[in-house]
Amino acid sequence: MLLHLSDHSPEPLRSQIARQLRSKIVLGDLEPGALLPQPQPLARSYRVSVGPVTQALEDLMAEGLLLRQEDGTVMVAALTAAQRRELAGLALLEDSREHELSLGELQLARDIQTRLLPPPMVLGEDFATVARCFPARFVAGDLYDVIRHADGSVGVVVADVAGKGFAAALLMASVKAMTPFIAAAASVEGTLDALNRRLAADLGPREFVALAYARFWPGDGTVRLGNAGLPDPLILCADASPRAVEVPGPRLPLGLRTSIAYRATTFVLRPGERLLLYSDGLPEARLPSGEPLGYDGFVTLLAAAPFSGGEVADTEVWLDGVLAAVQERTGPAPADDCTAVVVQHLRPAEAGVAVTRRPPCS
Repeated sequence: MLLHLSDHSPEPLRSQIARQLRSKIVLGDLEPGALLPQPQPLARSYRVSVGPVTQALEDLMAEGLLLRQEDGTVMVAALTAAQRRELAGLALLEDSREHELSLGELQLARDIQTRLLPPPMVLGEDFATVARCFPARFVAGDLYDVIRHADGSVGVVVADVAGKGFAAALLMASVKAMTPFIAAAASVEGTLDALNRRLAADLGPREFVALAYARFWPGDGTVRLGNAGLPDPLILCADASPRAVEVPGPRLPLGLRTSIAYRATTFVLRPGERLLLYSDGLPEARLPSGEPLGYDGFVTLLAAAPFSGGEVADTEVWLDGVLAAVQERTGPAPADDCTAVVVQHLRPAEAGVAVTRRPPCS
């Protein structure tokens, strides 16, 4: 007789034992007349206290599912078809209630996580960001953030926590909370270094965070970029192929070891150009053949989707189109979280009209 008992479950052991034995009786796995082990050996076999086992058996005897014989042994009672139907209905109702509660808790967790993230579009005087984040499960290990600094610069973060589900989501929330405070008083390299030291001290084996951080000065378009394990961000322009921005130095994700000398690179994002930061869930999405889309395949897909305008709304339409194209090729159910953030330089032209014509990428 196999039971699945856990001391870590919120359900008391007494209830776990009674519920599982009840199910086996109703389903016929324990036939009428079958003898159950005595509480002491049953408790020993599952390494639990004898008290919950005794109480569970008494509960089932009170329900008429078990009978105590004159010699003290416990036997499975014979049930009528009507009793089996009634008990099966009650079990189904109980499962439905538990399922409904679980779905409600999952939806609440997803809503809370969504509220932790910035809006999908952030519009400033000289810049805009457009973001999309799709979890592979109810909650995500990916995150993005838009941080406004006191000097007028804007920090854009995309991160990918190792793993999926609730464990990754909790770590995601921790990284989201600490990053703005660290970035407010540190350079790009200093931010990566401080985050890495904190995470290396807190994370366990095989836990890490891949993160890219771009600090953008909208006035002159300067970008300072650091990258700890994410794909190379891309500069996008209507008149040229996407151009990868490689950061020199170590590229290890955060948290793997305490001392990593992260570096950063500086470039200029001109009006009409976009900077795309993204997690590896996009290029590593699987094709129907089982092969990944690949980084070259993702860049090819981007090159085949040129911009149709210079307004922020055009960028939203473009990004949604790119993600739809990835989904069309790889299927609607992603195996990994997918996040993409586009940073757009909106510096006005000398005449005061928003720039819509894009100079060619150099």
